[in-house]
Amino acid sequence: MPERDLPALWGSAEWLVGLEAWLVPALATHGVRATAPVVRDRVRFWSVVARVETDAGRVWVKENAPSQAFEAGLVALVDHVLPGVVAPLLAVETESGWLASADLGLPMWHDETPPPLEDWVAVMSGYAGAQRSLSAHEDEVLAAGVARFPEDPDEVVGWVAQVLSTMRALPRDDPRRPTDAEVRLVEDGLGRIHDAAAVLAASGLPPSLQHNDLHLGNAFRRPDGGVAYIDLGDALWTHPLTTLRIPLWIMRHRFTLDPDGSELRSAVDAYLEPWTDAWDLSTLRALLPHAERVSCLHRAESWRRLQADVPLHRVDEEFRRSVTEWLLDAAAPDPYASAVAR
Repeated sequence: MPERDLPALWGSAEWLVGLEAWLVPALATHGVRATAPVVRDRVRFWSVVARVETDAGRVWVKENAPSQAFEAGLVALVDHVLPGVVAPLLAVETESGWLASADLGLPMWHDETPPPLEDWVAVMSGYAGAQRSLSAHEDEVLAAGVARFPEDPDEVVGWVAQVLSTMRALPRDDPRRPTDAEVRLVEDGLGRIHDAAAVLAASGLPPSLQHNDLHLGNAFRRPDGGVAYIDLGDALWTHPLTTLRIPLWIMRHRFTLDPDGSELRSAVDAYLEPWTDAWDLSTLRALLPHAERVSCLHRAESWRRLQADVPLHRVDEEFRRSVTEWLLDAAAPDPYASAVAR
């Protein structure tokens, strides 16, 4: 699909009128009446979020860039298969990728205060349980538009080589283009990427939904005490344990938890527990360094497809090198140290 100036589109009066023309009657079919006009809340190059006040409380509406517009259908599927796992769904329009959800208040991480360990445990274990269940619904998830990331190690390395080749073909003054030195660093690490992918492929764990941005800012406490998840637009169908990297890196870097300490281990074990019916904890823990490396490629894929949706000038400067940076992390001797250093 040709790139479009999505922020300009989403910021237009015409877009807002079109959204409201769908949303108000869609909510009415569920017995929810809008009590105020729809208001644009946030526009980024990858999505727009709007809100509307109703007689049932605030409702949030989201539209993603085309490469991640599958989120609307995916959320509807997850809500059907596992009620309560996503924010309460009120209306979906998959052709436009519109997704309307009930407000759940503040996310579990909404300021600079480190969330308590029990919140991390709840989010990680809850999502792992959802992954365990969703692993039996591969056909439905893929039909919703979620992309399958390669599992075969040769295909994984081939994916890296293809992305690298495409980026090298960009003009030399394009900030997304890796330098020759960076290309060599990634190529030097292809063996490490291949080995990590081979370990995951041989693990026997079934693929499932990799959230690809799992953290407490994308999680809410439900009234019943459970956890509801949002922002599934980065998701991929792939090895489930790759999901763990984002929360672990946040806990280690932002909140300076000891990577070998009891707090981090308890959170990791809570995430792994749903898989212990068929794999012991030591086996699962041994997979994590390999999952961490491969997960960097998942972040690269998310940024790659999003940047392809819009003109370069619409990509925030801080994100223009994201694909290269994540490829470098995946290839580095220590992916975590590589990321922290930049």
